[in-house]
Amino acid sequence: MGEERTLIRGGTVITMEPGVPDAVADILIEGDRIAAVGRGLGVDEGAVRVVDASNRIVVPGFIDTHRHIYQILMRGLGTNWSLMEYLTSIISVLGPNFTPDDLYVAQRLGALDAIDTGVTAAFDWCQQQTSRDHIDALLDGLESTGFRVKFGSGANVIDLQNCLKPPFIATTPANAVEVRRLREKYASDTGLITIGLAGMGPDHLTMEVVKQDLALARELGIRINMHLGQAVMPGRSGIELMHQEGLLGDDLTLGHCNYFSDDEIKLMLDHGVTASVTPEDECNMGHGWPPIGRMVAAGLYPNIGIDTCLNVGSDQFTAMRFALAIPRAQANDAALAAGQNPWSVPLTARDALRMATIEGARALGQEHRLGSIKAGKQADLVSIDIRHVSMFPVHDPVANVVHSAGRSVVSDVFIAGRQVKKDGELVGVDLQRLHADAEAAAAGLLERCGITPGWAPPHPDDAVYLASESA
Repeated sequence: MGEERTLIRGGTVITMEPGVPDAVADILIEGDRIAAVGRGLGVDEGAVRVVDASNRIVVPGFIDTHRHIYQILMRGLGTNWSLMEYLTSIISVLGPNFTPDDLYVAQRLGALDAIDTGVTAAFDWCQQQTSRDHIDALLDGLESTGFRVKFGSGANVIDLQNCLKPPFIATTPANAVEVRRLREKYASDTGLITIGLAGMGPDHLTMEVVKQDLALARELGIRINMHLGQAVMPGRSGIELMHQEGLLGDDLTLGHCNYFSDDEIKLMLDHGVTASVTPEDECNMGHGWPPIGRMVAAGLYPNIGIDTCLNVGSDQFTAMRFALAIPRAQANDAALAAGQNPWSVPLTARDALRMATIEGARALGQEHRLGSIKAGKQADLVSIDIRHVSMFPVHDPVANVVHSAGRSVVSDVFIAGRQVKKDGELVGVDLQRLHADAEAAAAGLLERCGITPGWAPPHPDDAVYLASESA
């Protein structure tokens, strides 16, 4: 039996390929790949499944480069928490009480929720790897959905508990035995599930441990995604320390980067390091201003993520809007402070879409396979319905996608050529069962933690989170 063939006919296609204008076109999918893109493709329609996209905008699947997928089981629980309250809660209260069964449900819910909003690939920065049973449940939950994930291996909330007390630095490296086991199990770098390393970095680890973790990842040929530069954690320059040790490279993505100087951003650019920003929760929780404008000005386009649904929503369209509004607001404020009315604004809607697509692919090390619509690339596609009252008229399709769209107008989603959302509904998903499983798992988790919705961790008696104490 030959490969399944699908023709997406007559959509307004935004390829995100340089120099390719947005236009009405067809997309031919053969198996898991895009076979052709063009207007009026000559195909025997009796030999293909035809999807009418005449009232659709078709874009590359969104790529979230920094998401703690399992945390959706605590959706909204920490909506009023600061970063310090979040870290305290997830490391010392919530994290240790997850069971493998909880994690299976949480990963399944989180992946399907992401697909529903048009996300086709993500880096899963998962710190719940407290036992082999927990790890296997995490990956089984992902595999059950057809989501494309680079799973960040090696992190464990128990090992992070030293970060909550002076000197706020952990000394335990990633679980090399489990990282190696997962790398062997998921040996392919082109499957739906691939393996990366979730690294805490010098904000939270000694440099000896950082070097050990990076050496492991590079021995195994896996990408590293590392928190760095958020808030005022250690009072030191992690980027400069890594540069001095020769650790910077194009296999490294740094998450947040809020307190990086312009010189540190240049170090990233010079060494091919990618940056993942999560603008909505960074503003809400106290990481610091997302450095999007300064990065773009330096020539480093970041990619964007949600981070945690414990604090913010999961809609990637919202993340794009934050990624555009924040650097514009900062530039506008600087002009106004100088007594000038801004005549033009920095960054464009296409810049925001670029961050959500091809730049995300670059952070996964898969820009040659993902992130744009081009013959030979994986068929990861999102179709957006423009008949909804929120979407018409369409003067600039990119503007409509970035500013007007949301999950309610995501009509169809394809991952590796397989349709996982059709006509606005997830394909083959028993939502009633998923709802019941998630509600039961969430209730059990809170009961084991001894907390109820509205709870927040108590403020420490002494100022343990001040930079002067942790420097």
